[in-house]
Formats: sequence, structure tokens, C-alpha cells
Amino acid sequence: MTAVVSSKPPASAPVLPPSSPVVSPPPGARPRRACCGRCGRPTVVCVCSHITSLPTRTRVLLLQHPREQQVAIGTARLAHLALPSSTLRVGLDFAGDPVVAAALAGPAPAYLLFPGAGALDVSELPRGAPLTLVVLDGTWWQARKLLKLNPMLGALPRVAFTPRQLSDYRIRRQPAEHCVSTIEALAETLSALEPDAGPFARLLDPFRAMVARQQWYAAEVRSQRHLHPVRPRRPSRRERFAERLAADWSRLVCIQGEANAWPARAPSRPAPEIVHWVAHRPATGETFEAVIAPRHPLAPSTPRHVALPAERLQAGGTVEEWHRAWRAFLQPGDLLVQWGHYYSALAARDGLDLGSFDEDAIDLRPEVSQILKRRLGGVEQCLPALGLPPAIAALQGRGGGRLAALVAAVTALRAPLAAPPPG
Repeated sequence: MTAVVSSKPPASAPVLPPSSPVVSPPPGARPRRACCGRCGRPTVVCVCSHITSLPTRTRVLLLQHPREQQVAIGTARLAHLALPSSTLRVGLDFAGDPVVAAALAGPAPAYLLFPGAGALDVSELPRGAPLTLVVLDGTWWQARKLLKLNPMLGALPRVAFTPRQLSDYRIRRQPAEHCVSTIEALAETLSALEPDAGPFARLLDPFRAMVARQQWYAAEVRSQRHLHPVRPRRPSRRERFAERLAADWSRLVCIQGEANAWPARAPSRPAPEIVHWVAHRPATGETFEAVIAPRHPLAPSTPRHVALPAERLQAGGTVEEWHRAWRAFLQPGDLLVQWGHYYSALAARDGLDLGSFDEDAIDLRPEVSQILKRRLGGVEQCLPALGLPPAIAALQGRGGGRLAALVAAVTALRAPLAAPPPG
């Protein structure tokens, strides 16, 4: 959109008032189409007649990435023109912007419209008091950039919403089907926040007029600018992995083991051996646990590392009892999920039947590392990296805690992705 603002990143100038004249090129300049100084659209496709003033108790602070300012079919400016209580600022670093500082320091509490861990649903916010709603305008990458460059925004409580319908932004490629434009996001949130929710469907009138006009040009005028086909978006690695988990959900079994392992420097060090084996089938809630008595002397550090008393380990069952109970739990076609190969390799060396483990097993550690594009250590690090709270363990010991973390990660990765921020 062609907002008339300062090009300096820290702050922006206010947008032009509704009475601004049509902007034409100066004499001698390269010819270009005349544009409306209010909506920023070419005069032949001006949408100002569709803009309805919608007073709100909610104060909307639109923070726009500079690149989005150059997008002719952007929507933040249209939303700003329709909302008298809104402010539009363009830049990257807003730390020195007095308008932004005043809005965030005002008497009304400020909330950031941005999905993430701990974000409240917009319906949970109070409707009986005014508040300030901060909206980041840009692509998903640009919105995250603004959030990273402005720590005061990251400190704000977050709110999110689930779109009631697919976006009408058919003239611009969306990251995913559930993504919506900035003006559509505001129509949804203001309808939930304002005491009189009825009029906010009118906020979309100029947006729909712009979309309809662009589609008409593409279909009827056949302008070369409108002939670029929208290529289907390739699913992300996380989306593909979520589809795989969903397809195999009924046969997934998460496994975790703990070992009696002597330090490498110990003389005559015996081979590590499984002493605690746990599993969980998320589809049914079935849980398996076996404590196996050590076949070698118990390493002094093992009870502390596995978080089980030495007495319980020494009183564990035999390897044969472990194998027999495991065969009764494991079903044909089960797909085992683990974090790394260490404990499954020890169990296989002890003769435990792992089914078609070598061909079909899912190692969650490389999958999550590639999804997040960062290396992870233990499974406990997976949950905060995915924005999840600590898991509540149903079984004792470190094995029980790690199994709970593994199940929580698999469950979260199976779920559809949350909607990215409006852009």
C-alpha cells in the first residue's frame, strides 16, 4: 500500500487525512498513473467509496514492515482509514517512536495479536473495558522480524483467534489455508472485543471491492501484471510429518528406556543394560512399565541418574518376565517412536522383540531438529523448543518423565499448525 510516511525506520508520519487530493506526477517526471491520496490506489480502482467509518473503543496500533508499505494490494491502510481510533506506523525499530511509546504506556492495557505459546483466545479478553490492540502488518517472516527487533512487543501479552472462514484474499498467495489478511484479522477480533459487534463486517467492504476489481482485471483486461499463476504452496516439513503421524496414529507406541551404565573410566566396565523400560500408546492411553533387575553390579550413579531407588531396581523382574510382558503389550503392526537409538539398541541386544523396528521406527530427534532447524539434546529440550509446557509424568523415574515429554511432543506435532499472524 502507498502510505505517505517517513522512510526512516524508527518512526512514521501520520497517514493523509480523508480530504487528501489525487496525487499526480510532477511536470517532467516519468509518467505514471494518478493515485488517490487517501486509499493509495490508482484512481480508476479507488475504493474510498466503500470505506465506512467504524468508531471503536479498542485502540488499534498497526505496525507495518517497510516492505509491506510498497505492496499495492495490502490491507492495513484500508483498515486504518475505516477505524478512527487506529494508528498506522511504518518502520523496523519502534523503540524511539513516541507515538508507539505513548500507545503502549496508555491507561488501557495493550495486547499483541500474534499466535504463540500462552496466547489467549481473543474471546477471553474482557469486553467491558477499552484496550489497545497491537497488530503487526507484513508477511509471516516480516512480522517475526518486527517482533524480534522490538523487545517491548515481545513483552506484551498475546492474543490469537481461529478464523471462522477461509480468507477472501484470493489475489495474494497465503502461507496456508487458515491464514487471513490484516483487515480480516481485525474484523474478526473487533467483532469479539467490541460491545456492539454487528458493524464490523463493513470493515471488509473496501477489501472485497479491491479483490473483486483485481480479479476482474485479471479475467477481463488480461493485463500481463495479473497473469502470474498462483502456484500451490508446498507443504512444510512439519505439515508433512503431521500428516504421517495422523495417518499412523492408531499404531504409534512411544518407547523410552533407562540403563545401568558404569562410567567409561571404570576398570572392567560391564556393558550397559536396560533396567527400566516404559512405553505408551497415545491412541488408547495404554501404558507399559517394566523394572528389570540388573544382571551386572549396579553402578553407584545409576539410581541417581534413572531417579529410581536402588532397592526398587534390585527387586526388579527378570529379563524373561520383561520380554513376556512386552510381547503381550506389543501388537502386530505397531510403529515405535523413540528419541535417539541408544536405549532401543540396548533393548535389542537384550533380545527384546521390537517388531519391524529397523524398517519403520520413527526417531523423533532428527525430525524435530530439521523442523526447528536447530540441534536438540534430550527429549526434555523438545517441549520448550516447540513452545509447549513441561509434561506431567504418569510414571516415576527419569524414564517416566522422558516418556511423558515424548508423548507430548508427538501429540503436538500431530496437530494442525496454528494460524500465522495476519499479513
